[in-house]
Amino acid sequence: MKPKRIQMKIFLAMLLSTALPLSITSGIILFQVSQTIKDDRDFARIRVEEDLKDRIDEYARNLNETAYQIYSNPGLIRSIALNEPFLTDSRTYDTVKDIREFFLTVYNQSRLTDIIGMYILRNDGEELGSFYPMLYPHLEPDYVRSLLQTAEDKRYQPTTVLRYDSIYKEPIIQYLFPVRSLGKPVGLLVIDIKEQNFRSLVERYNGFYKGHIAITDNERFVLYHTLPSLTGKVLDAQSSGSRVVNMSVPLESKNLTLRYAYEIDPKLLLYRTLAFIAVGVSVLLALVISLFLSFDITKPIVNMHRKMTRIQIGDYDARVEVQTQDEIGFLGNQFNRMAETIKQMIDHDLKLRLMNQESQIMALQAQISPHFLFNTLQMMSGIADVNRVPDLKLICQSLSNMYRYNMSLASEWVTVKEETMHVRNYLVIIGKRYTGRIYSRLEIAPEIRDYAIPKLILQPLVENAIEHGIHPSANSRGLIRISGRADKEAGILRLYVADNGNGMTDEKLAAVNELLKSNDSRGSAGKMSIGLHNVNKRIGLICGETFGVTILSRAAKGTIVICKLPLKEGG
Repeated sequence: MKPKRIQMKIFLAMLLSTALPLSITSGIILFQVSQTIKDDRDFARIRVEEDLKDRIDEYARNLNETAYQIYSNPGLIRSIALNEPFLTDSRTYDTVKDIREFFLTVYNQSRLTDIIGMYILRNDGEELGSFYPMLYPHLEPDYVRSLLQTAEDKRYQPTTVLRYDSIYKEPIIQYLFPVRSLGKPVGLLVIDIKEQNFRSLVERYNGFYKGHIAITDNERFVLYHTLPSLTGKVLDAQSSGSRVVNMSVPLESKNLTLRYAYEIDPKLLLYRTLAFIAVGVSVLLALVISLFLSFDITKPIVNMHRKMTRIQIGDYDARVEVQTQDEIGFLGNQFNRMAETIKQMIDHDLKLRLMNQESQIMALQAQISPHFLFNTLQMMSGIADVNRVPDLKLICQSLSNMYRYNMSLASEWVTVKEETMHVRNYLVIIGKRYTGRIYSRLEIAPEIRDYAIPKLILQPLVENAIEHGIHPSANSRGLIRISGRADKEAGILRLYVADNGNGMTDEKLAAVNELLKSNDSRGSAGKMSIGLHNVNKRIGLICGETFGVTILSRAAKGTIVICKLPLKEGG
């Protein structure tokens, strides 16, 4: 362990314990501010896209309906189209009066309550008739020509113009409605409306900080703006940023767009800035304080770690200087006592090793016996060869090979081929012991011979099959069959040891299987289960609990022992 890890842990713990609550509090403030800003944006969007848009569209429809009533008087349209005097069917034959009464009817039926003037102009500039509820302004020729030119520039489409310098000496909204006959523009109906009422209708929805409402065409030409100075100009691209909120929605009138922009309340921005500053200051203070305290607290622990390192490299005289009486001081005293105890135990262990050297030499000498037996078997094989006793020579060589195989402790794993050769040596000896009665078949496919298996697992199974299966059987011809199969997809190697001996009843088989699952090799199954239990236990310890021995048996038919092993390449 690095000595500064404890410092880092304490530092992080103190940093989190101080900075985290402040950060959470600041985060709550930030969330509330952000939520308020979002709620304001959503509220403004609803008011603009639904309420204000509907009001402006309704206002435009009323304006268009008012102007469209001119088509209810065919005679007036014909007079404008043919450039003839307007002849009415009334008995008075007073053209001016009849046109005024027509305008009065339009005025009374209109849903607009702020009309201050209506007049009809022919395309040649002649004023055909007019209606003024209050004032009676004089239309100058230049003024009339400018109206006709505006209608022509707009391709004789209904046009709305906002004038702050009007003939009425007050701001007005002017609606220019081209009059057509047989699809051809022949005149112009002009409706003048007070701007104040429309402004009041629109600006009542402008309730946010520095909000601006604008109505523009496709070229961003401003028809209306909260700031009168921007009316009649081209609107700049909408400003963007964290402080400005922009939104727009198309109107029912062709090529017109309602735009709304406002700035986020500076108070909310101030609260958000203060929250960020609080987070930064709290983290900085927590960082400095935690760093100082962590180093101050962990200094004795780091010193203790260094002394422990000295002990690890063999300096058992290393001791900690205890300067406090707190828990760390107590820990230092305990460390010094532990170091003293370790030193005493090491001195005692050295003495004990010297005393046990003689016992170790005796234990080494005891290992000479298997080697002596192995050498004796080799000598007996040579004598049998000299005296021409081939069976004795074969038995001695097989038994010698088995002892050499058993004494080889270099690895816990061997190949299937090596384990099979060991079993083959055993079967040679058994074949001489039970001459003409026990036969064996080793059917090990070449592709599995190089896989690795735990050492000494097949021979105990073969021995168990002979001693407890074939030997007690009345069958005069016993057969041992050893085979194997690899399941590469599942990664499993299965080895089979089958015999045609006595087999087992269902009760005895159940007892043996139960014993294989237990930790005790003794039980009602008898001695035959000890070898099986040991092999199963070794496989479980070496390969894992999912691997082991499975037994299938039928009374008077025989037994099959299946070893389930991992598919492992031999080394």
